[in-house]
Amino acid sequence: MKKSLLVSACLSCLVVTSVYAQQPYRTPYAGYGLGMPQQQMPAPRPPVRQKKVSEVEEAGAVLKEGLKKLMGFFSNNQAPDRQLIAAFLDKEIAPYFDFAYMTKWAAGSRYMRISDQQKMMMEQQLKTQFLSTMAQKLSSFKNQRVKYLAPKVQGKGQVELSIAIMNRGGYPARLDFRLYKSKSGWKVYDVSANGSSALVYYRQYFRQQMQMQRMQPRYR
Repeated sequence: MKKSLLVSACLSCLVVTSVYAQQPYRTPYAGYGLGMPQQQMPAPRPPVRQKKVSEVEEAGAVLKEGLKKLMGFFSNNQAPDRQLIAAFLDKEIAPYFDFAYMTKWAAGSRYMRISDQQKMMMEQQLKTQFLSTMAQKLSSFKNQRVKYLAPKVQGKGQVELSIAIMNRGGYPARLDFRLYKSKSGWKVYDVSANGSSALVYYRQYFRQQMQMQRMQPRYR
């Protein structure tokens, strides 16, 4: 009798175990009917619009960078020698200018009639004189406040930027820089000091030089 009861109890345990083994595994949430928590997707951020830099701002940044280098070089109390000045101007300042265009404009119609060697000599002469004169002007305004005036748009890709160097006890010196946008960036092609254009000056200068060369006697 006891043996039969023990056998039936074992059979009951096997049946219950097999029933539970056939049921699939349920997560605690699904098993208790609470449902899986749904995560809210973050809202898409609107695209960041980058501010378009205008041509005036581009040209102004180029001019400020060049003037900062130039005036910083002459801000030292100890005056540099001529060779050091020439090397600095040629390496750091000359790339901001288009001396080839300046020479072509200053020479006028004569530019097409001179040789390539004469063009190179004329360009080098203009470059040396122009940078030396500008450096001499700016070096005399040590520790002076520079005020950037309202820019003027001359046309598509052409801007005029002006600065006023505030002199103590005197009138401010005004410099007008004319720039155009070339394939390699913004370039200065003319500078006016208190209304006097450098290009106009060098056109008259080269014209006088050519006239003097014609008046010189030729010997065979």
